[in-house]
Amino acid sequence: MMTRRWLWISLALGAAMSLGVLGFRAGGAATVATQATGSEAPSPVLGDPWAEPAESRRVALYYDRFETLTVEDGLPSNKVTTVLAEGDDLWVGTDRGLALRRGGEWTTWSKEDGLGHRYVTALARHPGSGDLWVATLAGLSRLSGGEIRTYTQLDSGLMNDVVYQVVTDGELVWAATAAGTSALDPTTGSWVLYDHENSIMHEPWCYSIAVGPARTWVGIWGGGVVELDRTTGRWREYRDPDKEMEVDLLRDDGPIHDVTSFVAWDAGWLWQATYFGLSRYDGRRWRTFRKADTGLPGDFINHVAARGRTAFLGTDEGFGVLDGEIAVSYKATEGGGTDVTVYRNGELVESQHLSSGPGDNYVLWTHPGENEVWIATGHGLSRGVAATGPFGPEKNSEETS
Repeated sequence: MMTRRWLWISLALGAAMSLGVLGFRAGGAATVATQATGSEAPSPVLGDPWAEPAESRRVALYYDRFETLTVEDGLPSNKVTTVLAEGDDLWVGTDRGLALRRGGEWTTWSKEDGLGHRYVTALARHPGSGDLWVATLAGLSRLSGGEIRTYTQLDSGLMNDVVYQVVTDGELVWAATAAGTSALDPTTGSWVLYDHENSIMHEPWCYSIAVGPARTWVGIWGGGVVELDRTTGRWREYRDPDKEMEVDLLRDDGPIHDVTSFVAWDAGWLWQATYFGLSRYDGRRWRTFRKADTGLPGDFINHVAARGRTAFLGTDEGFGVLDGEIAVSYKATEGGGTDVTVYRNGELVESQHLSSGPGDNYVLWTHPGENEVWIATGHGLSRGVAATGPFGPEKNSEETS
């Protein structure tokens, strides 16, 4: 297992060093710091990002049926890296290009069709134009009207060609790259750029971005989470107070680790995924969650998605769902099927074996819907269908908050 983990880290480190962007800075950083920037921050969506949601969202925690799509069903590769499901459209990113399932038919795009790179890292739909934005390892691609345009660091305001994530926020398109973040307004063609020279980032290796009312959060490989208040243009930094790379000395004292693999926000909660566990911030205090004391499938977390006040986790040991009180873990077994465990406040309350399950325990991405969840794995794209019963979709978030 450790070999598998550090193989992925070594590949990422190698890609970054080949571009000359690896720049860890030691010492001196406070857990929280602020800094104004001279760059003009993009216009914010007004509101309080930490406010209690006016209405709770129905979120399923328990899935009892799974099916998996592979190359035999039309995927360009069994290694699925990201997924975006919208109505009848299923967009799938893989290590061999992009695929769309619509009306039961598959369409694929590769580097030969104009994608920046065959390895797709993230997908985002622009709400106004309907364009699909595709993050790749060699540029940011835009699929519009059947045509692809790829933005690179040489012909646009993209900070670096290695793009780990893309998100949309109103008219803006945000890209997290190996050398900073870029925000593009496609209607004007203008870019706003941030790195370690004009923001509070100590490390410009940006792995992910989350957006909320008046805020943008950036997950930094070696720098925790930085937050941009777009009403003031000021930055705030959240770092692990322990300053320990191996252990978390004190629970709930801040982010669990400085290595941030992903960030997600919804309904007033910010989630930080790391390779050492999960953290949550509500605007006042941090909480940390680990496999040993919470029931997560694993501490090496590749991806976190937020729906309401529930987090959906892709780890190297399986798929998990956490609402802060209840944690449900799904682990595929060698003989077929899945072992499911349900923990409440760290105590095991239920375990079950299902005859079906995700294609693999190494999960790279999750995409939750109302009564289903899509799970990107190294052996296909899996779909989980919500169960009825005590942990099914009828369980409202008020009951688990």
